[in-house]
Amino acid sequence: MPVLPYSGADLAYEEHGRGAPMLMIHGSGAQAATWDGVVGDLAADRRVIVYDRRGYGASTHPPVRDHRRHVRDAAAVLEQVAGEPATVTGWSAGANIALALTVERPDLVRRLILVEPPLHGLRHATAPMLGALARAKRDQLRGRPREAAAHFFRWAAGDSFDGAPAQERERLLSHAANVLAELDPHPFGVLFEHLPTRRIRRVRVPVTFLLGERSDPFFHGVRRRLARALPAMRTEVVPGATHLVHIDAPAAFAAAVRRADPVPPVDPVDPVEADTGP
Repeated sequence: MPVLPYSGADLAYEEHGRGAPMLMIHGSGAQAATWDGVVGDLAADRRVIVYDRRGYGASTHPPVRDHRRHVRDAAAVLEQVAGEPATVTGWSAGANIALALTVERPDLVRRLILVEPPLHGLRHATAPMLGALARAKRDQLRGRPREAAAHFFRWAAGDSFDGAPAQERERLLSHAANVLAELDPHPFGVLFEHLPTRRIRRVRVPVTFLLGERSDPFFHGVRRRLARALPAMRTEVVPGATHLVHIDAPAAFAAAVRRADPVPPVDPVDPVEADTGP
């Protein structure tokens, strides 16, 4: 993977396809490879850029608690790799980053696709969510970081976590230290409590919310609150999917993304006009 040196980190990224750019931002615990099952489909008629967030995968860096850094990183990737405004697709914590990026840098975002952001999770926490976080903290204090992170993933993704491909589960658990750092309270943390709803209401680009049919009720609540803030927001429910939407149902996920980001048809070339020979 090529790297973009930026603010003390080398951000590893990949580009696939040609055309209008789409930046895809992964969630906590994951890395760019989480998109492998969908990037080929999406890159058939657009330029897809994926990257390892700071501290994940090949973008080596200590765990980051201040998520404003992730927003600045995403802006740097758009400015220096995409080189033009892009559709931004974010999943889970990556969707919070994508939303904050759109608020902070509307000049860089053409369309926004949010895949179950855990937005304002502290003020809207549910009992199952709090229980999972308590179990995660218990195992973290016992020196069992992978078990601690697994509690969080089993709450977020339900039975899809244990049923996910072994390689994907291992990627998630290998970043346990990052996940646990992000779960610690921070004034600018992963749940973006610092991003006020009044600023979200100012978003003017087209927004689509992708929701797994079987996802935890918490994410359905996030969708309802964002729909009130952004009345023009579209919603698509992916049948049978949980929070791991792109892994549970890759074909349906890619189709939903395509509908949210339609690529203009290319006018056919007139063979007479195209003939420039003698």
